[in-house]
Amino acid sequence: MLKIILKSLPFIYLILIIFSGCSTKVPITWKERILTKRVEKLPLIYSEYGKKENPTILFIHGFGENRYTWRFLVPRLSINYHLIMVDLKGFGDSPKSEDDYYSVYDQAILVNEFIKDKKQKNITLIGRSFGGGIALILALLQHDKLIKKRINKMVLIDSMSYRQNLPSMLRDLKIPIIGYLGIHLLSNSYMAEEAYKYAFYNDDLIPKNSIKYNSTYLSYPRAKYAYLQTVNQLIPDDIERIEKRYSKIDIPTLILWGRDDISIHVDKAYRLHRDIKNSKIKVFNHAGHMLQEERPNLVVDAIEDFLK
Repeated sequence: MLKIILKSLPFIYLILIIFSGCSTKVPITWKERILTKRVEKLPLIYSEYGKKENPTILFIHGFGENRYTWRFLVPRLSINYHLIMVDLKGFGDSPKSEDDYYSVYDQAILVNEFIKDKKQKNITLIGRSFGGGIALILALLQHDKLIKKRINKMVLIDSMSYRQNLPSMLRDLKIPIIGYLGIHLLSNSYMAEEAYKYAFYNDDLIPKNSIKYNSTYLSYPRAKYAYLQTVNQLIPDDIERIEKRYSKIDIPTLILWGRDDISIHVDKAYRLHRDIKNSKIKVFNHAGHMLQEERPNLVVDAIEDFLK
């Protein structure tokens, strides 16, 4: 199939080779992305639920998702909490800039600016997958006093954390030329459905609306550009240095994981639990990478117990 695609698109193939050879990337490191702070401030789109006088929970979604992935948690949590679900740069309804600043470092800076602008404090930060990686960076920024203390507690769900091999779908997107052709030639609905099948333990539980949401957002202008930029920046160049610093995090943390997660294996959950001393862990049997959609009631139970 790949040979057929490449033979049928020789001009695109040649152009992509030329441009991929000419691009120069800024290193994805704490020094270059955090201390230099290259990313430009953007207005992130968000949804809000519950009474504002209640304790605030801020949700950060994973790669390829949007704020609607949290919708199954809203009915129960909004009774006693003020919920803010944000779309990260490049995803959902948030801006999709044609630049190279889509790493966890860049996103963490933007989320912190969002928190400042909304005058939030004493929040519980919930991040899953890619969003969990962003939450970890925010926790380190707070520890280093590079940002004001606004995060009181943290929940990590199937979180990006340590160096690992990327899931097969993402590895394919990282291959020069092939990733570009694949994301532009495959249908949006096919990519969304395959991503959900990969992320769920039980495919029968996949919500049809979730595939529709993700498929629709993939059709937005520059959405696929943002996807490819994010994939290519998923793992920081200095990840080993960052891994060693998780033990510095002192924010009370709850770690939730699907035992059958094949995207980020459960061994990463136990490793995080060992590194973050003030942490609790709960692993769910017969659950994959998207706990918030596959097992939402159990996730809410765990969050409410933790916050009590």
